[in-house]
Amino acid sequence: MAEETMGGQQGTTEKRSGLSFFKLFVFIVIVVAIIAAGYFLIKQGVGGEAVALVNGQKILRSIYDERYAQLAASIAFQGQLATTTEMQTAIKNQTLDNLVTEALLLQVADKDGIKAKTEEVEAAFTSNKSQFPDEAAFEKALTDQGYTDSTFKEFLTRTNIIQQYLTAHVDTSSAIATAEEVKTLYDQAAANDKNIPSLSEVRTQVENQIIQQKQQLLITSYIQQLRASSTVETLLK
Repeated sequence: MAEETMGGQQGTTEKRSGLSFFKLFVFIVIVVAIIAAGYFLIKQGVGGEAVALVNGQKILRSIYDERYAQLAASIAFQGQLATTTEMQTAIKNQTLDNLVTEALLLQVADKDGIKAKTEEVEAAFTSNKSQFPDEAAFEKALTDQGYTDSTFKEFLTRTNIIQQYLTAHVDTSSAIATAEEVKTLYDQAAANDKNIPSLSEVRTQVENQIIQQKQQLLITSYIQQLRASSTVETLLK
């Protein structure tokens, strides 16, 4: 959500600078993608309807509904329709997949004894907040995507735990951007937008996008291996 919640503000900045074509639509797992507020409720909840079982751990319907609403709000905030049958099905599947992945990663992080670093969580909250002109704008961004200060901090806490775990277990040093890859991606973007800045002006952004996409692939591969060695039962109808 750090990127999701701040996506509108960041997108505005990109458009102002002519860089909207570089906006990442891929969720970068190492930063945000797979988690949001509510894990304590998943972990502690022993009653209520479950939408899935992950190594015997319940994912409660109440958490699923909350997460679905947050994802739908985020999509709507980006200007996309979240009410079509096709999109609702996509949100449903993505929400459940995110919750399962989150549970798996937090389970293994817990086994490793990983705890959230409070100072880093607070710094992340402050950094996100500083991107907005005032308190009201920040609060509106949170509300628009289904969050409060409290649930956003909970999200950042979960993010911090998963970041630590993935950093320790996934080697992303091989994720680099070659000159050829940079030129290819830039040329593709330039073919669709004649007003974009020169490559020399946006090279760093292009390189970062390529690196992030490669990191995503490495992390996704690791998560797939983790899921393959786990027991996941989907109960959602």
